[in-house]
Amino acid sequence: MILVKHDPAVCEGLAEHLGRAGFQVRWATSIAQAEALVFEPVGLVVVDARLPDGDGLAFGRRLRSYTGCGVILCVAEADKALRIACLREGADACLVHPIDPEELEATLISVHRCLHSPVPKLVPTLVPSHWVLDREAHLLRAPNGQSMTISLLERCLLQTLFGDAERRVSRSDLVAELAAVTAGYTEARLEALVSRLRAKVVVKCGMRLPLVSSYGHGYRFNGHVRLL
Repeated sequence: MILVKHDPAVCEGLAEHLGRAGFQVRWATSIAQAEALVFEPVGLVVVDARLPDGDGLAFGRRLRSYTGCGVILCVAEADKALRIACLREGADACLVHPIDPEELEATLISVHRCLHSPVPKLVPTLVPSHWVLDREAHLLRAPNGQSMTISLLERCLLQTLFGDAERRVSRSDLVAELAAVTAGYTEARLEALVSRLRAKVVVKCGMRLPLVSSYGHGYRFNGHVRLL
């Protein structure tokens, strides 16, 4: 993805957060700089609506015309008319300055999901597709056939969930399993691990990981699974 904002400090901060969430970020502070970054396919672009050297929405629409990318516009809080115009004229989403990193991360995932959602089949498949965890190779394969490498902690998390008959494990049990890998593990670190893993799967596999919070219990994996 490409991030285009006038303030380099803001770019660095947002890029650092998104990088931890699994996004590959190239950033620029002007449209001219951003144009020079388009040397490989672009999936998402986050751009200020107004930049010193041009119109951010026009740049986003131009980039989408030959890459098919999603376009997220960043606008001033008071500029309601501009936000509405941007959405009507082709932006997939609009965020208000100052940009909250977690809101941006969620918006990117949402836009990516909308852009890459498969067309529903008229006849449902009779054989369920599985999420496959290859423990030895540290690989997770999605039902669409796309694979991604995972860390030791991510493997431990998924292995614990996949190994449970109901695919549901309490937070305390998950923390205990992860603490066996990394001493001093906490529920806060578990929440961060789950968030990063969800984002990585969307980016790397083009699918949403069906790992959801189970109210009053912990986490549940709502999908067919296979352990290798």
